[in-house]
Amino acid sequence: MRVKRLFAFLPIVCLLLAGCSSTLNFFGFGGKDEKPQEPTIVLVDNGIYDANGGLILSTTAVPRKLGTTFGMRFRTLKPEGGSSKVRIITASPGIIDPAKNVVVFNTESTVDVATGKEYNCTFTFEKEWEMASGDWTLTAVAEDGSSVKKTFQVYNPQP
Repeated sequence: MRVKRLFAFLPIVCLLLAGCSSTLNFFGFGGKDEKPQEPTIVLVDNGIYDANGGLILSTTAVPRKLGTTFGMRFRTLKPEGGSSKVRIITASPGIIDPAKNVVVFNTESTVDVATGKEYNCTFTFEKEWEMASGDWTLTAVAEDGSSVKKTFQVYNPQP
């Protein structure tokens, strides 16, 4: 008889304990004192750049035009006084490289960056076949997996 009563009250006790635990965490009691982690990589600016890397226009709308350079600028904050490797990923709507005769959707490279210095993560339309309309996403991924990412809409400008 006692066992049946125990089994009847056990789910209720579990729910009460779970509720107390959730409530304590909600109000900031219990759990670990976790402070937010400082980012490893941060976005500095984004948009259309001139030939010298200067920001011309802060935007995510990019005209489909030869010579246009668009993207973002980032900086790493760790390791202090050191350097690290950052993966640069460019995702396009798909461009057909005539040399390979294949559709390329993603390109990736790794660059060494000095902590605190600004770096450009950009793409320049240098050839007619590179100018694909649609979403282009540029991503810079730090060694610890943190990243900055920006998506640009490449459009056909009015004549």
